[in-house]
Amino acid sequence: MSTTQRWLRGAFHELSPAECRALLAKKSVGRIAFWTAEGPSVLPVNYVVDDAGEIRFRTSPYASIAQYAGGAAVAFQVDEVDDFTQSGWSVMARGVAEVVLGARSKPEPEPWPDGVRSVQIRVRPESLTGRRVLGH
Repeated sequence: MSTTQRWLRGAFHELSPAECRALLAKKSVGRIAFWTAEGPSVLPVNYVVDDAGEIRFRTSPYASIAQYAGGAAVAFQVDEVDDFTQSGWSVMARGVAEVVLGARSKPEPEPWPDGVRSVQIRVRPESLTGRRVLGH
C-alpha cells in the first residue's frame, strides 16, 4: 500500500475492479435499481454471479422489474456494513438488464421467497465501482 492509500479511520478507500468482482461474488442478496412509470424503484433480490461475470436473478413475470427490464439501464448494489465498528464496503454495478429466455446459468439463481419465479434477468456490468471504509 502506497502512502497515498493510507488507511485512516473513517476514510474511504476506492476498490479495484478485481476487488469489486470478488466482493460481488461473495454475497447472495443485492438491490436492483431501475426506473418505472412511477419513478425510481429499488428492490432486493437473491442473485448469483455466473461464469461470465454477469449478475443473474429470477423474478415473477408479474414483478415490476420483469416488466421494465428489457434493455433498461439499471444499477445493482451490494454491501456489507458493521454498525458497531462503523466499517463496511459497497459495490455498484451499472449495466443493462435483459430478460434471458431459455438459457441456464451456472450457478443457477435460487430465490428465497416462495412462488413462481420463472423470469431470469441478467445484468452485464458495464461499470463496476466500490469503496470501503475502515471504522473505529
